Amino acid sequence: MRNRVWLFNKNTDIWLLGAPVWGCWLTCFLVPASWHEQEIPLWFWVMIIVGIDVSHVWSTIFRTYLDKDEFKRHKNLLIIAPFIAVVVFFTAAAFSTNTFWTILAYLALYHFIKQQYGFMRLYQARYGKIDIKKRLSDKFVIYLGMLYPVFYWHLNTQRKFSWFVDGDFFNISEFTSGLTPVLPYINTIGTILYLTILAAWLLQEIFVHKKNTLPFPMGKVLWIITTAFNWFLGIVYFNSDFAFSLTNVVAHGIPYMALMFFYIERKKQVTHKIPVGKMGVPVAFMLIIVLALAFGEEYLWDMFVYRENENLFTQVFNYPFSQVTSTLATALALALLSMPQVTHYILDGFIWKANKKNPYVKKALLE
Repeated sequence: MRNRVWLFNKNTDIWLLGAPVWGCWLTCFLVPASWHEQEIPLWFWVMIIVGIDVSHVWSTIFRTYLDKDEFKRHKNLLIIAPFIAVVVFFTAAAFSTNTFWTILAYLALYHFIKQQYGFMRLYQARYGKIDIKKRLSDKFVIYLGMLYPVFYWHLNTQRKFSWFVDGDFFNISEFTSGLTPVLPYINTIGTILYLTILAAWLLQEIFVHKKNTLPFPMGKVLWIITTAFNWFLGIVYFNSDFAFSLTNVVAHGIPYMALMFFYIERKKQVTHKIPVGKMGVPVAFMLIIVLALAFGEEYLWDMFVYRENENLFTQVFNYPFSQVTSTLATALALALLSMPQVTHYILDGFIWKANKKNPYVKKALLE
């Protein structure tokens, strides 16, 4: 079976996408214990949250609003999605800011899970369709790899981190208080089963491909194992804001931006708009733009809502407006400021589907 070119060539991509994540693990193990006990420092927040998390959201505009062809194909969606985001989340925030953050947190969780699954599907497509029945499917294992740590998080509510703000995930402790005496045993049994299933799936992959003399899907296997261990280490093993933020953001943001920028430039090559190999300058330009937009968004969040990093942002521009205080003003600020993020979540469910609306997805990513 011939290897298909995806992202870069052969298995180079999984090493480039995986190395930052594995580096995060190494960092978490090597940093002083005090780093895991304290709140994340400002420099870390700027580098990880602004530089990767918020920036990857803004990178979507180059694939949608700023691409005439893509905008034409998805015009209705691109116009409607921001309005849906504002209306739904203004309503939620007006009802309760806790409701706003809870809905946003679970929407983000769903988005993160679907991205990891989507990358796995790309790796599967790379090796072609293999009609071999397996007891443990790839789909089951990658979802298990992410959902068990999330289940553990909900069951063990004393985590020192949150997705966005404290209390954004449902607190089920009042329903599970009777389990407190046996919770350590549940955690141990659950973790053993979790790791056993991952090991069994890996052995199954080795056996199936060896028995049928098929190329071993290294990219797919590394992606699934990396995803599972990243969520396990970030949520279960390390109980710290530093570890969760680092592993969560890097594993999501860097692969997404790599995919986004590659698709944009590869599409230009497919449509003969630019010669092959001239990607450096456009990608560097897009990175500068998304970093500027991410900084601008966080400036607005801090000016209107948080006022936690005023010393940082006012070194660039003084705040011309006061922090919002009324219920409706706060709800409007939350809805508008979260609009880029929510719109990104909505669009991602449509722009990567290999259908008539996206005729270049297969050509750009798999051929």
